[in-house]
Amino acid sequence: MFKNTCSFALVIAGAALLSGCKKYAIEPPTGFVEVSSNTFETRMKAQDDVGLRVHRFENVRGGTLGYWAADLVTKLGKRGYVLTNQQPARSKNGREGTRFDFDYTIPGTDEPKFYTVVLFVTDAYKFTLELAGDREWAKAYQARADTIAGELKVRGCKTASKICSGPQPPKLSSPPPDPIPGLPEPPDPATTAAPASTQAPASTPAPNPNP
Repeated sequence: MFKNTCSFALVIAGAALLSGCKKYAIEPPTGFVEVSSNTFETRMKAQDDVGLRVHRFENVRGGTLGYWAADLVTKLGKRGYVLTNQQPARSKNGREGTRFDFDYTIPGTDEPKFYTVVLFVTDAYKFTLELAGDREWAKAYQARADTIAGELKVRGCKTASKICSGPQPPKLSSPPPDPIPGLPEPPDPATTAAPASTQAPASTPAPNPNP
């Protein structure tokens, strides 16, 4: 009897320890199934190949929502992601975050994609909730992004935290993308147009540089 009681107590303690290690919580939204999960990341997938991921990162002293929002938009912009929308977001347990919607195309292809990321920052952690897939599904899933983010609980705020009660970041914009090795750089609009004095007559069509 004593042995069984101890074993049961160990199971309960172990379960409590495991649940305490995970600093966020979210149930699969309608239409998604969970494909993997650990203390740092949860991945889900819908039948139309739209992916949902929640990721936890360690924060550092001074790391505010405004700081990490600017860092996120800059890094994604340099990879070719174009910011199309920015707005406040809120988690299930009332933490303020910021949502960013991006368009992008896989380098070297003509495959348009969408990417939405909701960023939450607490004293201890940074959290991203990401939705991504083919751009044809953008409207349907971006319409659900606030609802999905509203089902996420995030932890890591200190009492009377200035980080968790900080302001929204200012309006941000994507920087120009960095050149990608092995791919031609986009033409410079300032140098592609021929001077007026050398343009071909209207009766003679100029060669198409992009057949």
